[in-house]
Amino acid sequence: MKIFGHCRFSYFGLTDTGRAVRTLEDAGRLLWNPARMAVRMHLFQQILLPSIRHQSDGDFDFVIVTSNEMPAPYRERLEELTADVPAIRVLATSDTDLGGVLRPIVAEASLGHSAPAVHFRMDDDDALCTTYVERLRGAARRVDPGGMISFSGGVLGFLDGEVARHCAHIHPYVAIGLAVVNEPESRMHPYRMRHGKHANIVPSYMDPTFTAFHYTLHSTNNTSGYGQTIQTAGDRTPRITRSVEGNPELAAGGVTTPDAEARIAEAFPHTTGEALRAAIRDSARPAELAERLNLPRP
Repeated sequence: MKIFGHCRFSYFGLTDTGRAVRTLEDAGRLLWNPARMAVRMHLFQQILLPSIRHQSDGDFDFVIVTSNEMPAPYRERLEELTADVPAIRVLATSDTDLGGVLRPIVAEASLGHSAPAVHFRMDDDDALCTTYVERLRGAARRVDPGGMISFSGGVLGFLDGEVARHCAHIHPYVAIGLAVVNEPESRMHPYRMRHGKHANIVPSYMDPTFTAFHYTLHSTNNTSGYGQTIQTAGDRTPRITRSVEGNPELAAGGVTTPDAEARIAEAFPHTTGEALRAAIRDSARPAELAERLNLPRP
């Protein structure tokens, strides 16, 4: 059974950019703003990409959808960063209909709609544990086609003002790594389903017993839309407040917890908690990142 991952990298599409980005002019001002792009490229390079590169099971495809119209420095850098990772392919398109873009990919995964296939989703600033694909392959054998898979244990890395912190994070049906097992004829892909609600209508398999993901909150999170280039995820949002107040070590001023550090060591042996926090801290300084990465300056 083939496994395909899907990721959007600053893709100008109606399902990704929301109501604030309707035209290419909007995309240039908000989606491809140099400050935002410096942060996104940095987090992609430091957090997501190593987790794809270090998968214990390399027999999968990871399709990154982006836009032909994205400025050349970012498209070229994306190609450079991913060129030596066999699983990754960059799919640049001018089509703003993500379903149409992914239709041939879904057909390819199912061998021309003749066999079941597994599809999972990722954002470009999060990470998967190094055994994710291996565990997903095992879980898919337990799920009938049409069902979904959620690995709900992880860590949350977040920017709290200018301080980066970590804590454990349990989130059933989190979008990070959420997977669907397609029937042969299915056109379903992970962006067609509402990750918090799809489990209400299909059978699902959930495994919370290991650390599966790193969820990153930082200065250019766009969950709430693209109305501004630099978001306020680093402020004390309700989620961050709960995370700090719910962990005595963080409430006392610490930057991590013993549980979080153990989870990071288990899931991401190619890095450390401090290295991940340094990457998150740097997201508060987009001008410095642009200079360091030799990208257009904000």
